[in-house]
Amino acid sequence: MVNSTSALYGCYSPCSVLSNGSAKAGRVRCTASASPPTYVRARVSPPPPPQPQPMRRSGNYQPNSWDYKLIRSLKGGYLSESQITQIEKLKEKVKQLMYKKDEPAAKLKLVDALQRLGIAYHFEKEIKNMVSSISIDDAKVAFEEDIFLMALLFRSLRENGFSVSQDLLSGYKDIKGHIKPYLQKKDILGLLSLYEASYFGFEGERILDEARIFTTKHLNELKPYMDPNLKAEVVHALELPLHWRPPRLEARSYIEQYERDEDVELVVLQLAKLDFNRVQIIHQEELKRISRWWRDVALAENLSFARDRIIECFFTAAGVVFEPQLGHCRESLAKVCTFITVIDDVYDVYGTVDELVLFTSAVERWENDAVEGLPNYMKTLYSTLYNTTNEMACHMLREKGWDVLPYLKNAWHDLCKSFLVEAKWHHNGYKPTLREYLENGWMSSSGNVILLHAFALTGEKVAIETLRKSENYQGLVRSSSSILRLCNDLATYTAEREKGDAPSSIDCYMQEHDTNEEESREAVRDLIVETWKKMNKDAYDRCRLPRSFTNSAMNLGRISHCLYQNGDGISAPNQEKKYQINSLFLEPILVKGTEN
Repeated sequence: MVNSTSALYGCYSPCSVLSNGSAKAGRVRCTASASPPTYVRARVSPPPPPQPQPMRRSGNYQPNSWDYKLIRSLKGGYLSESQITQIEKLKEKVKQLMYKKDEPAAKLKLVDALQRLGIAYHFEKEIKNMVSSISIDDAKVAFEEDIFLMALLFRSLRENGFSVSQDLLSGYKDIKGHIKPYLQKKDILGLLSLYEASYFGFEGERILDEARIFTTKHLNELKPYMDPNLKAEVVHALELPLHWRPPRLEARSYIEQYERDEDVELVVLQLAKLDFNRVQIIHQEELKRISRWWRDVALAENLSFARDRIIECFFTAAGVVFEPQLGHCRESLAKVCTFITVIDDVYDVYGTVDELVLFTSAVERWENDAVEGLPNYMKTLYSTLYNTTNEMACHMLREKGWDVLPYLKNAWHDLCKSFLVEAKWHHNGYKPTLREYLENGWMSSSGNVILLHAFALTGEKVAIETLRKSENYQGLVRSSSSILRLCNDLATYTAEREKGDAPSSIDCYMQEHDTNEEESREAVRDLIVETWKKMNKDAYDRCRLPRSFTNSAMNLGRISHCLYQNGDGISAPNQEKKYQINSLFLEPILVKGTEN
């Protein structure tokens, strides 16, 4: 995508679209030969003569529950020079510890701890070497009667991109298909390890399907007989398997669990705590900037019908990319998620069909004068979306020499088209088939927009056009977007049915299969499991996509579960979601001392 011929040109960075529709702009300089992105000022028309107003629905959304002034005033804290030095020393000590581990079991346990504690990104090369150094043939002999370690080996291999057959886990049954005695004796840790490994399965892997069903059944049956700490761990896993949990939230949770582990490596624990706090400080500074941006663009004030969810959108963005070096990508994704939320409210609740057709056309044109003819509230939204997206594209052109604007604007147009389809379904009372719904729904989930921006903004040196033509790319985007759609449906079905919104996957399944709501919900849950299998295959079966993009796609699926577990974390965030946001961004982990 880099053009060898360069030319300087100026482009204008959008600042806030004010309540009166004017826009402040500042000069930035970009270097590239492609045509520069342009910026538009929202020109709000004088009020026309009074006309009958269209009937508009209300989403009755909860007001924002965060104190933005408090967020913007966060001091963020800091790490002292001694703590920074200590982190570097601890990283070296952990590397030395990794080199000292000779036994396969010790290697697997350390790798698992590093990954669950959220510090594996410091040791990617070392982890690859450790996992690849374990002989599968030797492990089969050494772990023959230890399903905990055998399942941990399988999970580590798949998690780190190594090819491994499902047959590795066939040993929990004998040749007659009976469960082996050591599992019948209530090997809870073995059952739990096998349960977690089973979620790394691909389509058609019957052994893993059977293992998932078997372990789920027996872990539920054994819960009354477990000690409190182990029971809490099992309940946590049964609610959401490790493979489906956002890594950053898992790190916060696992630090406390690992501290109680009898095999705890203190140097690893200390590094995990200090690094969590270090990354949290970085996230706080980003959160302050994104909060200021939200104040400046003033969409919450100008579009009062829409959800005000900038904090939840930053939480979503951090779920997709949490690594500290990807701050610009994370902040940009928070803006993207906020636009998605507001545009969704326009199409789903506030806009008339005629207005939605006009807005979709304006996004397709993506020109300065496309705001003409739009109602005033849409002019404000369009100009802010247009300017912010062009600014992101200008940043990539300036920093990397990549002209990503054609792809970004096409992604927004595709999203608006899918929203318009659903709006017309609702307006016309049309009931789509499940196939029709899912074909449109994976796009209307917004996953395509999020992941395209994520790829463009992570700075990988791969041409977007080449990536988009990759079968693995298309599979990953579609699968993770479908998971987002289905998780959303499970959480929002009841509220949207009461509002009379367009059909969901649950409605479609009930209509086609003549089932009740709970049976349809169970079918949607099964569909999520099957979709994860497809994504596992595309992500781990010798996939040639950039690792950062693969991680982003998987993480979008994970944060989807988190956002919509036990409620709608965007429209109606509950205390659990507020606790999670606090734990990630506002409350540091207590570090009692430092290791020498």
